[in-house]
Amino acid sequence: MSTAMTPANAASHPRFPWSVLLLALGLTVLLTSAWTIKDWATLSLLRLPDNDDMMRIAEIRDWIGGQRFNDLMQYRLGPPGGAPMHWSRLADAVPAAMVLVLTPLFGTHAAELAMVIAWPALLFLCYLLLAARIAHRLSGPAARPVAVILAALAFPTISLFIPGRIDHHALQIVLMLALVDGLVRRPSLATGAAMGVIAAASLAIGLESAPELVAVMAALGWLWLTGDAAGDRRALGFGIALAGTTGLMLVFMHPDAWPREWCDGFTPASTRATLALGVGWSVLGLAGARLPTLPRRLAAGAAVGIAVLLSVSQTSMVCLAGPYDALTPFLKEVWMSNVSEARGLFVGQDTPGTILAYGALSLLGSALAVMQAVRGGWRARPAVAFAIVLVISAVAAILQIRVTYILAGLGSIPFAVAIAGAQGRPERMAARLMLWVLGAGVTYLAISRQMDLALAKPIEAARVDARRCTNAEQFVAIARQPAGLVAAPIDLGSYLIGMTPHRALAAGYHRNNDGNMAAYRFFLSPPARSAAMARRLGVDYVALCPANMRENVLEPYRPGSLVEALQSGHVPDWLEPVPVGGSMLFFRLRERLPDRTDRL
Repeated sequence: MSTAMTPANAASHPRFPWSVLLLALGLTVLLTSAWTIKDWATLSLLRLPDNDDMMRIAEIRDWIGGQRFNDLMQYRLGPPGGAPMHWSRLADAVPAAMVLVLTPLFGTHAAELAMVIAWPALLFLCYLLLAARIAHRLSGPAARPVAVILAALAFPTISLFIPGRIDHHALQIVLMLALVDGLVRRPSLATGAAMGVIAAASLAIGLESAPELVAVMAALGWLWLTGDAAGDRRALGFGIALAGTTGLMLVFMHPDAWPREWCDGFTPASTRATLALGVGWSVLGLAGARLPTLPRRLAAGAAVGIAVLLSVSQTSMVCLAGPYDALTPFLKEVWMSNVSEARGLFVGQDTPGTILAYGALSLLGSALAVMQAVRGGWRARPAVAFAIVLVISAVAAILQIRVTYILAGLGSIPFAVAIAGAQGRPERMAARLMLWVLGAGVTYLAISRQMDLALAKPIEAARVDARRCTNAEQFVAIARQPAGLVAAPIDLGSYLIGMTPHRALAAGYHRNNDGNMAAYRFFLSPPARSAAMARRLGVDYVALCPANMRENVLEPYRPGSLVEALQSGHVPDWLEPVPVGGSMLFFRLRERLPDRTDRL
């Protein structure tokens, strides 16, 4: 089922023929057009697919509107003064440039609409070409078109490239594939330096890709242990660029909000850890020439690794505790534990179909990569390095399902290699057809949907209700109300900020500890106490969906609460219903406080 992977294959420098470029471009245009047509009713109103996409477009608007590059506060979130975001302007740069260039030609709305379609499409094209490039390095030119097709079908990875998905996840996928491409190509100082720059940028953009970065560095370590002078130069380039790029970002991208209690992005703790890693890799690269045997390299690698770990334990302890350690214990229990992408693949998922759709391609692709590496022999070092990345990432995916967003795309590549190896052999036709089916992530998505419909109709109905409550028309109606502060559950905050002029008390961002806690207290208190809180906080409106705050962990808090009263139709006299269409419950306070526009 596989083709032998040789050092000659890995050392080649693939140049794409027009056929591969046109195939990737054609699939990008075809799928982007289909997705755009399907979602045009919501896209045309700039109601984007996910909470983070809505917050991203708000961040881009704020930056274009004059907010400073280093000011990452979201001033319309949380208590007066806003809430600090853990994101990076690196992910805003290209989308903001697109809007700035297109606005004088077409107007702001059309420019933003073009950006939310074009930016994911551009990243999707890069992703397809990188998948083809990696497959070529591992196997040869015959794998390129197969890799393009399978990568275009690799769910859940492709779900991050649909129109409107402008958050940083798609960019992180492209950066990770570029890192893996550097890993399997011929080693050099320049290759290592490029990998170091990419890794530093990825860590600054967000730490969600940290498990895959750990996997890449583990594979890089194995290549250094078993390598030669060229491998030493790659390690040296990686270390110098990782530390140097991080240092430059500290000079020019130092956020105004620089919290020491968080390790969730570009923070003091994470940058100290990154600098320590950069120094460690630089030492290994410099020392390699003096370490001619494997035992000496093992000893040196262990010593440097221990030194880096000791440094991190002394200067970046919060990173070892996890990105959400500073979160309020109550929010950890009732909110973060219910964020599906932060759960394990086999633990806490809503349906068996979710496990199949998100995990099957990742796990099967990782297993196939190991088989191909073993079959190619230990001399096929790029194949072994690639298998190391996939296996470690697969373990991480079992612990946290969001890892599959990157891993599924990588997991399609071993299938492309196997299919290419079976070409020209008629007796393997059945095996090739089976590989096509098993290597297409949408296969598992289709099966999972049927499973969910058969086994989990109540869950599917709840998902439909949630989508109906966040349709674009309702937020358009809410946007017509005078600007004010909206008390709403966490799930609605990004849509209120991205689609209306209002402020939101809560949204799904962990640094907004005070605002998110205030929203939970507001909705879970008796109506009379909630009224007093509303006036103290300066709340103007209340928004709620019928399905909000019904998690099992919240059941003990619901009896006698405001959220229970509103969802059962018992509206207290201090709230006045405002019809906005759809299923959303929207109210204004009957007794308006004096004008607070200076705080909006």
